[in-house]
Amino acid sequence: MKSLIGWLFVSAMGFILMAFSYFNYQYDAGPAPWKDAFMYIGREQPGPRAEDLEYVKRPVRLLPIARRARNFTQITRNSGPYAEKFFRLQFQEKVVLYPEMAADFTGQMLEWGRFVSPGAEEAVAGSHAENKDKITVDGRTFKVVGQLKKSVGLFASSYLIGDDTTAGELFDPDNKAVQNAYIFLSIKEQSPNPEMNEQHKKAFPKPQFVAYTSLNRVRPGPYYLYVVGMALLFLGGSVVFIKLYCFLAGRIGSKWLRPPLAEIKKYKNLFLTMHLLYFGAVVLCMLLVYLLPELQVCILAVVKGQITSGSGPLGAAGKAYMSGSILRAAVTTFAINFPLGSVICITLPSVIVPGAGVLVAGLRAAVWGLVLAPTFESLSGIMLPHSFTLLLEGEAYILAAFFGLLILVYLFRTDEGPSLGRRYGKALMMNVRGNLLVAIVLVIAAIYEAIEVILAM
Repeated sequence: MKSLIGWLFVSAMGFILMAFSYFNYQYDAGPAPWKDAFMYIGREQPGPRAEDLEYVKRPVRLLPIARRARNFTQITRNSGPYAEKFFRLQFQEKVVLYPEMAADFTGQMLEWGRFVSPGAEEAVAGSHAENKDKITVDGRTFKVVGQLKKSVGLFASSYLIGDDTTAGELFDPDNKAVQNAYIFLSIKEQSPNPEMNEQHKKAFPKPQFVAYTSLNRVRPGPYYLYVVGMALLFLGGSVVFIKLYCFLAGRIGSKWLRPPLAEIKKYKNLFLTMHLLYFGAVVLCMLLVYLLPELQVCILAVVKGQITSGSGPLGAAGKAYMSGSILRAAVTTFAINFPLGSVICITLPSVIVPGAGVLVAGLRAAVWGLVLAPTFESLSGIMLPHSFTLLLEGEAYILAAFFGLLILVYLFRTDEGPSLGRRYGKALMMNVRGNLLVAIVLVIAAIYEAIEVILAM
């Protein structure tokens, strides 16, 4: 019992480190009304449902995409126009024509400097804008006279300019680099619901419009502290699960659950090793992708493109979560994770090629690390509750991979049966029983994830 409490403490300390990193070094509530601001960007005119929405329209000029990010555009292009636009917008700096700057911003929103003077060729830079001295657009140079705080995250990679006598020349609507930004200042105060989501979809349809918020990068120190905390959470949680299985192995009389629990206890070291490798791969990929943010955003763009299309497992999951129904979201999540994620992708390959499901599970762990790494401040906030979803779902996939690997173990252990066929048959039955245990964990994971994600939305 003391050992169990000790590992629970390790897991809790990991979560505390994550929260400490986020709330002390990353989280900023932001100034009203910019706290929850976002915008749709596109060249087309919005649909008729836009008339009932409150937004501010501003012309925006997209600057050339960053050189390193340009190498990933082909991947996103293959996933559809929305995915490509989403990716490009994250790595294109923007020049926004904002004549009412003094009315919509206050001096407390500036990190340094001042706002532009009327009629002057000046600009205010966002917190992550590359140029802090001056910018040149179509041969015209604008002096940067101030910088917004990172709490005004919507314009983190933008430059705001005033309406001088010739500024309009930079925003010729026939220029493909010029689009319109439809800015929503306080959408969360309007209590989003499925009806409002549907109204936004019709007013700003995809892929003509892309919903944009700036992905502000986490500084290295807070990021590595956060990942260390997540590693401790996974380590402590893994050991707690293993101890729980071993405890239940001698206390559950069910003929379906007792044998797989007994096998976990019998091969406890192998099971622990699989946990270390699985969650170790997640953490390692999180550390690696921090050095290449373009890769992570590229994968996120592909995922968003699939969700936007509404087809396939991700599309079905997206529709379920956007409905706002926790029951529907939980059922859909389980229907994807168990039959597809566990049985078809891990157990079935292991039946055909003994133990092959381990490779699939390892690939999934790597993808988790690349996609869900808390490299951006918005992801850091989301991953605080979602890390428990990773722990639960990861536990289920490790269970499936473990029982799949036992097929290989049984084939080489003569004490598991007198013949190769008998040992293989015994291993198959163990996988059937083991997947019942997997299903139980995934039911818990699906319920938690549905509640967690919908509340976050």
